Amino acid sequence: MAHIGVHPQKRAGLNWIGVSLPLGKVTSVQMRGLAKIAADLGDGDIRLTVWQNLLIPGVRDENVALAVAAIESLGLAVKASQLRAGLIACTGNAGCKFAASDTKRHAAEIGDWCEPRVDLDTPLNIHLTGCHHSCAQHYISDIGLIAAKVPVGEQDDTVEGYHLFAGGGFGPHAEIGQEVYHDLRAEDAPRTVEKLLKAYLSHRASSDETFVAFARRHDGETLRKLAEAEVSS
Repeated sequence: MAHIGVHPQKRAGLNWIGVSLPLGKVTSVQMRGLAKIAADLGDGDIRLTVWQNLLIPGVRDENVALAVAAIESLGLAVKASQLRAGLIACTGNAGCKFAASDTKRHAAEIGDWCEPRVDLDTPLNIHLTGCHHSCAQHYISDIGLIAAKVPVGEQDDTVEGYHLFAGGGFGPHAEIGQEVYHDLRAEDAPRTVEKLLKAYLSHRASSDETFVAFARRHDGETLRKLAEAEVSS
């Protein structure tokens, strides 16, 4: 994703560095370290992004390597896979009374499962949100999951889970995603996302077709059938 990595600014000789934060999490020690990097090697600013990452601007060409090394020494990164870079989750029920699922934990499980199994070559957004307030904006994501209590068994028991949507977008390509899976158990979400992504790679019209374009060519039932035809690793 364009918001991660080292990028030249309009002013010659200066760069901004996009720092990847795992699902928006950063410790106080890391934050103090980033503040020192920004003060010593940048222009003193740290800018937050809607992608749950941050930017350090004003880094001179000769200081880029030192700044990157300092960021990595904090346990953070300036590189991320296509899947990791667009993986976003709201606070979830670990910190919000409205959320029906532990979105950050489940997002991490999706990333951990899918990253070594799906070789994505195009940008992708996967957003997990815990309730209908949709702080993570699941409805306008390539793949969006909104938390739900999924019924299991015969005694009205429920487990944490999601309804999964695909094909959402914003800006010039704005559109609400369509539901592909209803009442998907959280434990099944990683393999389900894997199969959906593999279906995209297997059936896209060309190597240039984005996931959004692929998803919008099919209805939810067809997307589900294509995904279920894929074998999970």
